[in-house]
This record gives sequence, C-alpha cells and structure tokens, in this order.
Amino acid sequence: MFDTLQTFIAPRLRSFLKLLSIGHFHKKRIVFFSYFGAQYSCNPKYISEYMQERHPDFEIIWAFKSPQNFSYLHDKGIKTVKYLHPYFLHVCLTSKFIVTNSEIPAWFPIMKRQVYINTWHGGGAYKRVGAAYQKETPGKQIRAEIAREVPCTYVSSSNAFTELTIHQSFHHDGTILSCGMPRNDMLFNNDHPELHDKIRAYYHLPSEAKILLYAPTYRESKAASDYLFDCKAIQSALSEKFGGNWFILFRTHYFVMNQLNNAANYIDASNYPDMQELLYAADVLITDYSSSMWDFSLTRRPCFLYATDLNYYDLDRGFYSDIHTWPYPLAESNSALIKNIKQFNNDQYQKNIQKHWDALGSYESGHACETVANYILTSNTREEQMLFPF
Repeated sequence: MFDTLQTFIAPRLRSFLKLLSIGHFHKKRIVFFSYFGAQYSCNPKYISEYMQERHPDFEIIWAFKSPQNFSYLHDKGIKTVKYLHPYFLHVCLTSKFIVTNSEIPAWFPIMKRQVYINTWHGGGAYKRVGAAYQKETPGKQIRAEIAREVPCTYVSSSNAFTELTIHQSFHHDGTILSCGMPRNDMLFNNDHPELHDKIRAYYHLPSEAKILLYAPTYRESKAASDYLFDCKAIQSALSEKFGGNWFILFRTHYFVMNQLNNAANYIDASNYPDMQELLYAADVLITDYSSSMWDFSLTRRPCFLYATDLNYYDLDRGFYSDIHTWPYPLAESNSALIKNIKQFNNDQYQKNIQKHWDALGSYESGHACETVANYILTSNTREEQMLFPF
C-alpha cells in the first residue's frame, strides 16, 4: 500500500516542487552531492576540485545530510547546504548544473534549462544494477523509471558499462560522456606520490610498510564474522610472495566493524573520507564484488577476490558476466585465498588485466575530469550561442 502511495505521489510532488525554481538563475553555479549527501567523495569530489582549480569563476555548492561535519570546506571557498532541505531544492533549481553519483529520487525536480550529470559510483560492469536487478518492488521499479525520464548526462567508464548498465539497466538513450571515471584520473596517471606517505602517517605505520586494503561489499544477509579471514596467515603469505611487513586496512560498513570482537589484527579504515586515496596507497587489494577492483586494476597492482557467499550472491544479485572470467584470482575460502596469493603470477596477471580492459572497452584515459569540465563549459557556450546567434 505504502509502495503504491509513494509511486502515486512522486510525479505530483515533483511538479509542485518546481515552484522553488522562482528566483535568479545562476548559470555558473554547480551543486554537488555524493551518495545522497553522505560524503565529500567519489567522482563529484574530483570534478569539483578540478573546476575549482581550473575554472574558479564557477560557484561550487555541496549538499550534505550533516553539513556541520564538512564546515572545513568553507575555507576552500565551497558553500554547503543541508541535503533535501527546502533551501537545498531551491539552490538546485536555480543552478545551471547538478552533479551527483547516484540516481535522483522520482520526486526530485529538474528543469529543462538545467544540466544534470550522473557520474555513477562504480566502474567496469560487474554486479547487476537498475532494471537488471529484479529484486526491487514493482513500485520502486516504476519510480526509478519516472526518475529516469529527467534529461541526464551519464559518465561511463567503459563500453560494457555503457551498453549493460546505462542503456539496458538505466534505459538511457541520451548524452553519455565516454571518458572514464573522474575519481580514477589519479590512479591512471599515478601522479600523487605524496599519498603513499600520507596514508601511512595517518594510520601511524612505518613509511616502508606494505598495505593490504580489504574492502568487501556490505550485505545485510552476511554475518559480521563471515567477513574475516586468517590475518596472520594472509600476512605471512603476502610476505612470502611479495616481501615486506604487511598491515591490513579493513574498510567496511560501520555496522560490521561494531559487531566484530576479534578484529584486533585489522586497522579500521571505514571512516577514512576518500576511498581513492586508500586505493592509491595500497600495495594489494582484496575485495569480493565491489567495483573498486576496476579502479584498482588501473594501478596494475595485485587484486584478489574473496567471496565466501558467491553462490548465494550470484543467485540473489547476479552479475553481468561470469565472475570466473574476471582477471582477479578468485577464492571462496581462506585456504584458497592463501593459495592464490602464494601462486600469484604477475606476468599472467598483467596480460589478463589488459585483456579485461580490452574486452570491456575501457574508456579510462586519465582525463575524465577535463572531459566533464569541458562539457560543462560548452553547455554554457551553446546556450549563449542559441540566445545570441550573431
């Protein structure tokens, strides 16, 4: 009943909220929000910082659920507003550009004069999303389709992402920027060496420390203890294979960390504000189904998959392609993970990574921020030419 009511209300609320568009329209103002106002992160962050550095004549506004936690951005000249507050909606509707990394709600108003850019928050083409994920309620599926009626520009990381996710899952046939993910520019270019020491200093690690970043996907169906592996055995295998003294940064949902009683050998990195910086500083990544594997592949460093609930997850969520064809060594048990580490063949891994990029049709080039920025600039230029053709 409530699901049906939400679906009935959404388009009507959207029409009503457009009244908040009354006021001066700012052609050089961009509103950013990431993960529905939860973070200053991901693709929107990197586009925002690029625009600030290269095009300071644009006004930058960020929306957060708890803006008081991000007051430090004011020192950078960034204004903040409370996500979903009526004033936030007014700011959005009177700004030329809106940039986010997720789909907007069905009731969210967008005007024809605006440019809405959805960067999404995952690269490659791995687990199913949108219409390809059939576990949503009928009402939620309908509301998603209503939301997708709004003109939108997507950012794509690969040809496979364009075809499988943007076209088939999101039913989008509009503008697509085939440039890679802005958050991955620094991983592709390998041009922030200071992050190596920054992360180690942040966690009080020796400068020569080796870092294993463990970043599994959060799932309500999985017990907190099921995320753990034998730390000492994994550290020993890593030292045996790659040398060095290894430390494990564990990045997961705060709910998981709060339930763990025997995680003394893990360093909790769940609250670190920028996942890309952790990826940049890590020597090895272990994940399960997270698209962080795509990002990390750009560093060409070893990535291993540890998926103890693979059969259940495949049936429940599903993948766009067979996980066994991905280039990352896959293990469903602790012993298999240790074996994969000890038997890791870097030469073969590099070949597999390149084949994977080629098969998916990677768009990553290290210039995604520049491409998005140019699109923003030309959007304003095109409008001026239409208004003043002479």
